[in-house]
Amino acid sequence: VGLSSARTRGRIAMSGQLTPDMLWMLTRSNNSFLVKRDSGRTQFCKEQFNLTNTNSFKASGIANSQGADLQPCEHGAVLTIKSQKGKTKPVQLCKVTKMARGPEKFDNDFGKVAKCIRNTVGGYYRPDLTKPALARWTKLHRSIKKAKKSEKK
Repeated sequence: VGLSSARTRGRIAMSGQLTPDMLWMLTRSNNSFLVKRDSGRTQFCKEQFNLTNTNSFKASGIANSQGADLQPCEHGAVLTIKSQKGKTKPVQLCKVTKMARGPEKFDNDFGKVAKCIRNTVGGYYRPDLTKPALARWTKLHRSIKKAKKSEKK
């Protein structure tokens, strides 16, 4: 399963990593990020690197070794992807890209940020996450625009 044990001075030491499938089997029904609605029939997940916030193996940020996350910042968004170096070095787990140029250029940035997301997430990283990432960027952009309009009034 990916785990090996070796006897060291009477104790069994475990080494290795869990496979994504095994990790998903262990965390799918009970983890701290799980939010259950309608008597447990509908399940959402609040974990990082889960673009759709659904409790599924494809969208899981915990079980998959590759994941992307998109969060709002002051005048744009922050794209975070999991790095392959982060498997053994938790400090280097995330690569962060801030996509914001300022309030005066925010309205013109929608296409440029979408192109950056398409090239980063879909180009070489995880093409199956391109559509959810672009959908999340569209919702973030609309919410930031509405917040800007309400501040001006």
